[in-house]
Amino acid sequence: MAKLKGIMIPLAALLICGWVNLSFAEDRKININELLQETQKASDKIEEMILIWWIPEEFWRVSFERDPTITAAQTEDFIKILRPYLLIVAVDGNVGAFGGVTYKPEATTRNSIEVIDGQGTHYRPMSADKIASDATNFLSMMKPVFANMLGQMGQNMHFFLFPAKNAVDQDIALAKHEGTFSVKLGNKIFKWRLPLGSLLPQKVCPVDGEKLSGAWKFCPWHGVELKPLQ
Repeated sequence: MAKLKGIMIPLAALLICGWVNLSFAEDRKININELLQETQKASDKIEEMILIWWIPEEFWRVSFERDPTITAAQTEDFIKILRPYLLIVAVDGNVGAFGGVTYKPEATTRNSIEVIDGQGTHYRPMSADKIASDATNFLSMMKPVFANMLGQMGQNMHFFLFPAKNAVDQDIALAKHEGTFSVKLGNKIFKWRLPLGSLLPQKVCPVDGEKLSGAWKFCPWHGVELKPLQ
């Protein structure tokens, strides 16, 4: 618990900053705005306040590596706590005629949320008795951080842990590897196609030299295979 508390203070500061350029050890800049955009999905209906945020391991890694007070060993200790899980944050609310939001309680959201892997297998949130105590403590500490940052919406951000691997020990979602997975909330499905471009070096179109997402294989305008950016 003490180790977690030591990490949470700088993490909260990083989250509050809005956006900063974070970096991996190889010194390639990662834009937190782009990473957040790729890991968050939201309903486009004005009468709904629905947000699904998948927080992959890379989010924590780039955040901690930005802070010189956190050692590499502390970073690894923290990531090991969450590595057995797929972490999904969900907000589920209805917007009234005058803009007020009625949020659904944690229990209601828990009963209606599922993860669906690339093979179509459905996973329910893990029960408390299946989650390690350090991971439970971490989630308990994160909730007030988001409540302080985002007010009522933050108070209604619910954290759910799903298994990170399927029945044959394969990863359900890896941010830097090819694949797909979805989160189903009620009758809505939010899908991710991987890898996340924000975590990969950009590629270049050999026709006109335009820099494009590292997650793409072909130029969408010229149809040619993209090349690594030199």
